[in-house]
Order: sequence, then structure tokens, then C-alpha cells
Amino acid sequence: MNSGQINLQTKISVLIKHNSAVIEALADLNPHFNKLRNPLLRKLFAGRVSIADACKIAGTKPEDFMQKMSEIGFEIDDAKRLEDNTVLSLKDFSFQDLEPVTLDVRAFINRQEDPLKQILHAIENLQQQQCLKLINTFEPIPLIHLLAKKGFKHHVERQNPNLVITWFAKQEQDQLKEKIKTNDVFESAHDEFNQQLQVFGDDIITQDVRHLEMPLPMVSILQSLEKLPQAKALYVKHKKVPLILLEQLKERGFTCLMQRVDDKNINLLIFHHD
Repeated sequence: MNSGQINLQTKISVLIKHNSAVIEALADLNPHFNKLRNPLLRKLFAGRVSIADACKIAGTKPEDFMQKMSEIGFEIDDAKRLEDNTVLSLKDFSFQDLEPVTLDVRAFINRQEDPLKQILHAIENLQQQQCLKLINTFEPIPLIHLLAKKGFKHHVERQNPNLVITWFAKQEQDQLKEKIKTNDVFESAHDEFNQQLQVFGDDIITQDVRHLEMPLPMVSILQSLEKLPQAKALYVKHKKVPLILLEQLKERGFTCLMQRVDDKNINLLIFHHD
């Protein structure tokens, strides 16, 4: 596929890099895409979300999205025009027979709080013959991808533009291989953390994100890591365990040590894998 040819799996960041007119074209297509005008939010989502994902989040038909892109010069890959291989859906999964455990996270979102810890706690404590019924204001694409890696299928119901219900259930109730941890991901012993600090010595860049509201802590940390020299480490002062960030760090080839100071202060030491 050449640089101007796209399909449903093309990342939004690729579109924007190829043609800056994409941002205004998408904002004109659907108001949901106005978020792309914000450089920080664009940095957070554009590299992680495909055209198929974006259409689901915004409630836009893929054919309308592709038509808008063709109008500004992109070539549609006909061989993959209707192909969507994002994550498996529960359409063929009998979740109707499962007992729902309901979690409404809209209040968290309204308070600009990240509900991921509560969601993962609910997921971890699901019993046999139970599924999670997650109530939100949008389709949680990053969460869907995260739980898909852990052996969960999903199904999304859009009841109205501001009410989205996402169902999660284990693919095989008795064969889930990886249990999600919510309290010890990457957590390091106090001595190990301090020893690694000494190893880097003066080659440490310090960043305090405790004053930032979500999703700006993750955005600013990832921006810093893009410029982090191979021999240096990023020392981050955070107010909570950033679980989605930790998943991103693994995928991007970074090691992260975590030191819990108290309930509202978490230190992270992030550096390139050897």
C-alpha cells in the first residue's frame, strides 16, 4: 500500500501525517472529530486508533469516512475496503445467558477521573457465568483492545449519542490464561528503585504530572519519551498508577519501575530496554 492509499486499519496519525487537511475534513464530517484539533488529544489518540476504530467511536459509517478522505486526495484500498479486523465481538457469544455485573463510570468521566482501576477491579472479580456491563458515554476502544489481549470478547450497544453500553465476557470461562492485576503492575521494591536511580545518576530527566488532568499526564509522558536519549531515564512524579500508560510502555519497548510513596504519590522510572 502506498503512502496515499488507505484502508480501515490505517491509523489516524498516518492520515494526518500524509495530509494535514484531514483534521478539518473529519471535523466537518462529524463533531466527534473536533477533538483532533487539540494537539495533546490528537497525540494521545491518533497513533492508537484506526479508521475502523474512529468510525465506531464517532458513530460514522466507514463508507462516509472513506468518501471524505477520497475527496482530499486519498486512494481507497479496494481489496481491504470492507475489512475490519480490530477485535472480536460478542455477536457470536452467548452473553445473554450470563449474569451481568453493572458498572456505570459516567460520574468518573464527568469528574475528569480515570475509571480504569475500578473497571479492572470489576473484571478481575468476575465469577463464573458473569459478564461486565459497562455504562459509559462513548465506546471505550483502548479498553476493548486491552481486554482483548487478556482473553475477553465484547459487544457494544449505542442506546443514544451519550449512552453506550459495552459488555465484556471471558472467551472461555475456565481457560483465561492471564489474570489482570490492579495493584502490583510493574511495582518495584524500594531498594531496587533507588538502586536504579543511582545507576542513571545525572542522566535522569524529571517530570511532574500530578497537577495535570486526564488524559494530559499520559500525553505529556509519551511526548517526553519520544525524545528520551537511549542512555537516559525519565523520572515521573504521578498521583496514581497509570495502568493504560504501563501497557503502552511495554508495547513501545520501555522498562518501567514503580515506587508507591502513598495513595496520592507514585514515582515512575522509565527507560529503554537494553
